[in-house]
Amino acid sequence: MTRDDGFFALRDSLRSLRDTLPALREAFGVTPPEGEAPTWQDKLARNVLPALDFDLPVLLVAIAGGGSTGKSTIFNTLAGAPLSQTGFRAGLTARVILAGHPRVLSGERAAEALLYRLGQSPAPWRAAEDSLQPGPPLYVTSKALPPNLLLIDTPDFDTGNEGRLVNRARAEPVLRTAEVIVYVFSNTVYNNLSNTQFLADVVGGIGGRPIVLVYRISRAARDEEVLEHCRVVAGRLYPGSIGRDGFPGEVIGVYRMHESDAVAQGEALPKLFPLGRMTAGRTLSNLLASLDVAPLKRHAFAADLREIHRGAAEEAALLRHQARTLSLYRQALQQAMAQQALEALQAFPAQEAIALATRLFLESSPKYVRWLRATGKVVGLPFHVVRKVGQEVSRRLGSGDTRPSAPDPLASLSQDLLLSANELRNRLLDDALIVQATEGDPLLAAVRAEASRPAPDGLAPLVEPLDSGLYNLHVPAPRAIREQEAVILAQDWQEVTAVLREAAERLLGLPLDIEEELRALVGQFRAGMGWAQRLRETFFASLSALPPILGVTYTLLTANPVVGSGIWIQLESVFGINDLWALVSIPAAAGLTERDRKQLEQMIRPVFQLWFERRLQSIVQVYGRTVCRPVLEILDGLPGIEDSRFARVDEALRIVAEAG
Repeated sequence: MTRDDGFFALRDSLRSLRDTLPALREAFGVTPPEGEAPTWQDKLARNVLPALDFDLPVLLVAIAGGGSTGKSTIFNTLAGAPLSQTGFRAGLTARVILAGHPRVLSGERAAEALLYRLGQSPAPWRAAEDSLQPGPPLYVTSKALPPNLLLIDTPDFDTGNEGRLVNRARAEPVLRTAEVIVYVFSNTVYNNLSNTQFLADVVGGIGGRPIVLVYRISRAARDEEVLEHCRVVAGRLYPGSIGRDGFPGEVIGVYRMHESDAVAQGEALPKLFPLGRMTAGRTLSNLLASLDVAPLKRHAFAADLREIHRGAAEEAALLRHQARTLSLYRQALQQAMAQQALEALQAFPAQEAIALATRLFLESSPKYVRWLRATGKVVGLPFHVVRKVGQEVSRRLGSGDTRPSAPDPLASLSQDLLLSANELRNRLLDDALIVQATEGDPLLAAVRAEASRPAPDGLAPLVEPLDSGLYNLHVPAPRAIREQEAVILAQDWQEVTAVLREAAERLLGLPLDIEEELRALVGQFRAGMGWAQRLRETFFASLSALPPILGVTYTLLTANPVVGSGIWIQLESVFGINDLWALVSIPAAAGLTERDRKQLEQMIRPVFQLWFERRLQSIVQVYGRTVCRPVLEILDGLPGIEDSRFARVDEALRIVAEAG
């Protein structure tokens, strides 16, 4: 890991927050009023990111000091060009000048982002004389500057006008923008309380910026005397902070610069002589180049980064809560569709099921019952064919059962589908979906987990305990779903009805593709039969006393049901529903003994389970294409909790938290 990796990690994390969170916010339809971006986002875009949004670590250094101290001369020396006017008169520099390599200071937009605190749009530099007149800040490029260094020349902050230190108001925002300050002072003002107090208030208010002290003094002064004067200045700038050689830790370099008329007249370049162990004999250019930019950026923007992290984390938590709410609602909707589908699966084609199971059973029978195959073939005809043949024979002969005919199964199934779909639509219009669950249901665990978390928008699910280990789960409808109430109500119900009737024709009877799967189940069942059970195989060819259709009811039970005249069949978890039992009603008129009922249960159970699984899936799919389609389309278009952008935000927040 290189020294610059920390800079790039912080930069990229801030970019990620800038781009990803607003995109997530927009995807959820949560948009702030026009022109009212969240505070953290504004602080990120205006305060912090402009200072890091480069393809290399760039340090922003401000040259500051009083009038006639030589700060503009040092600025020109580091920039490699006479960009700021110099001379004997104090207060020459009346404007801020920003200088940088063309690689980083690409134009007015970059300069404006860096100098936004000044409240004025910068203007391009034309000549050194531009700095003499008050006005907006200037920006200029210089190829002599290293690409990783941006320099700011500040107005003399001790220059007054009519009793007011007017330049302090211009200098202060620049000093707050800089990450390192080069403070230039002379022997005549080093002990000036006004200047040091002003600078102390600034650097103290921004968390103690690193500072380089440049002391302009006579050649006659001894180095020990120069250092002692610099300690006095440093102590006033950072009171109570003492580090190496009696200097506060914020002081990263000390230099002396000799008085020179030639330098003041612009005829010679100033010479800075390094002093103190922290300076380590380095030139000012080398010292600035040696600084690790990442920790300096983190230090300079620590307060801003903490506020950005706090605001971004709060928004991320709200958006993640919305994603979990959507996920929870989707799970509840799947369960609600399955529960409504049960309302349409109340007519089990018993004779067709028995015929198919009997045929498959007899095909694997021992030799002593092979003669029943013929019977099995007749009984094995599909139920709707048997029913139609019987009706036709009765009509032609004028005989048959004179009892009122049973309801048309197709009409009954169509009606059940329609009623169930209408009830499902009404549930979608409620403020919350209410579904039943038992212990062990994944949805119950998910609702409990979400109910234990804070709900920033007030949409918290509720677990309502009932009797016998049952629970009502109240899952609130997300705002995006509630806003689509008009769309749900505007559905073409005639079209929905037509689709449901068409689906009913395909759902009548047994699924056509279950024979092979059932054959394997029958084989497993036969392999486990005892001798007494084998003797009862003839039973399966003589169940004509059962009606063609058997009624089915479903219930959630946390304990095994009490066996009655019907057949209880436990169903595997379907769409998250556990502990679901089906009761297949057996009329008393069938005259089945307890032993017959048990053998019938053994035969019907595998057929029923296959029939139930396929038919339930089909009905849920039909509801998904019709009554639930508007809601599912909304859910499909919104970010889920597994959206990779949440992981990117989490990683960015971790890095920003470490930086702040």
